[in-house]
Amino acid sequence: MAFLTPNAHGEAGVIGSFVRNQLAQVRSTTHGLTDDQWHQRSTVSEFTLATLVDHVGLVAEQYGVGIEASVGGSADYARGITQGETESVETHSGEQLLADFDRRAAGFGALLDRIKAGEIPLDGLVPVPQAPWFPADLTHWQVRWVLLHIATETARHAGHADIIRESIDGKGSYELNALADGQPWPAWGDGEWTDSKWAAADQQ
Repeated sequence: MAFLTPNAHGEAGVIGSFVRNQLAQVRSTTHGLTDDQWHQRSTVSEFTLATLVDHVGLVAEQYGVGIEASVGGSADYARGITQGETESVETHSGEQLLADFDRRAAGFGALLDRIKAGEIPLDGLVPVPQAPWFPADLTHWQVRWVLLHIATETARHAGHADIIRESIDGKGSYELNALADGQPWPAWGDGEWTDSKWAAADQQ
């Protein structure tokens, strides 16, 4: 089941597996959208699936910049992180948006591989972006903190994406995960496994 992470070992491996899983959850929420639906405001939120997916990818990419800085890279964060200013994606097609997201997720995935291999220590220090919403005396986070932050923020946005998508066409995350993985829907072949039954089964 796409909601469950594969077996992993060690702190870096387990956290990395969860981060990858949450990024995949955000991506699967967009499965089968038309370009118009990508940009549809289906709730009172300013977010569309286009702006939400772009934001999640940007955050992963930019915190990756910080992780690189923990082993000697330059903490040259983009204005989207330091000032909250991002480029408009209103004219981007779904194909473009997914390509950008996949590139950013792949870049962060490569960092996760290096962390798991021990090339980037979990207790390395990541410079805090110079943004007005961070306290002036907060200068660094540990790499492990950044990974947990990415996991929780991405999970939060995955839930937000679920709400937007359900408001567009009623498709829920269980169905979308199955379809994105090329699995039949309804699940298990009895024609009765709705999202509510999947949710009940998942709690047992």
